[in-house]
Amino acid sequence: MKAIKSSGIEPIFINKTVNKMKTNIKFILTGVLLLGCLFGCKKDNGPAPIIDPIDDNSLPSAAILRVVVLEKTNDRLKFRLDLAVFRDSENIEDNLKSENFSIDSLTFRGNDFGFSHNLSKLINGTAKKNYSALMLMDQSGSISSTDRENYRLDAAKIFCNNLGTGNDVALWSFSGSTHNELVAFTTDTAMVIQEIEKLRGKEGGGTPLYQSQYEAISYTKSNSAKPNKAVLTFTDGQGSGSSDNVASHALSQDVSLYNVGLGDVNTVHLQQQAVATGGAFMYAKDARQLISIFGNLGKLLSNTAIYYQTEWTISHTDSPNLFQGSGDITHEITIRFPFGGEIQVPFRISYE
Repeated sequence: MKAIKSSGIEPIFINKTVNKMKTNIKFILTGVLLLGCLFGCKKDNGPAPIIDPIDDNSLPSAAILRVVVLEKTNDRLKFRLDLAVFRDSENIEDNLKSENFSIDSLTFRGNDFGFSHNLSKLINGTAKKNYSALMLMDQSGSISSTDRENYRLDAAKIFCNNLGTGNDVALWSFSGSTHNELVAFTTDTAMVIQEIEKLRGKEGGGTPLYQSQYEAISYTKSNSAKPNKAVLTFTDGQGSGSSDNVASHALSQDVSLYNVGLGDVNTVHLQQQAVATGGAFMYAKDARQLISIFGNLGKLLSNTAIYYQTEWTISHTDSPNLFQGSGDITHEITIRFPFGGEIQVPFRISYE
């Protein structure tokens, strides 16, 4: 029998086949590993991204919408602060957690006590409603020192530029002993901006705040047919006369008060008016905060702004009758931002 000689082809063919099988196995194993990660691995989202404010020469600010006492006993007070927080002239801040809000300890009726934070949650705005807003601008003499760069005028112009379809705006100013009716309710924002610009360098006289608010409320009621009627007051000083009848007049006329205070103002009266009438109170320690305030006001007026509900409790075991009867607590809430910096917003709680 003759031996069969090998041609030398078979080993090469076998090697190629083995190598191909190895390659296919690698592809299969890689696919299995990828599928395992897709279906079996948990994705770690990590912390929310930090969003910096836009470069618009503004500073962050906030608006107090509501101050509500939830529970009161002789030794315990639980309350809620609703706040909208403004990152810049275009954006409402929605990236805050409970740890971004704090209220420092306070001495009250001879006792030192702290505020425990119970809850912070983000609330969406409601259905959009069209509005009429009368801008009532303080032009008293002190403005020339508290707002040297006229940020209030730049901010008011931003508000006009953001007016939107279906809304209208009017412009008044007040100083000396009376107010000036500059522009009736209109959708012609270019005309309103022209009149705002004319206020530059025209400061002087006293602060007839409450009288001007009263007249502005009556005018808004008589000249607006929009679902939301508002008087938007900017001031940097203590108003002359009494503020007692302003809020009640606004309530009777179904007009909300949106009050913006700069510097050394009577924050108590401005907040009481705003909260009582379903408006908002905003405080600017620095005039540059006016830009973020006015830039986002339209969202508040149209009921579309998102905001935070924060809940707090005050108690003092050594003073069991601390909250017996009625009283007021005036303090401030600190808001710290993920991108750095913080602001303080004054508030007042009244309890019975």
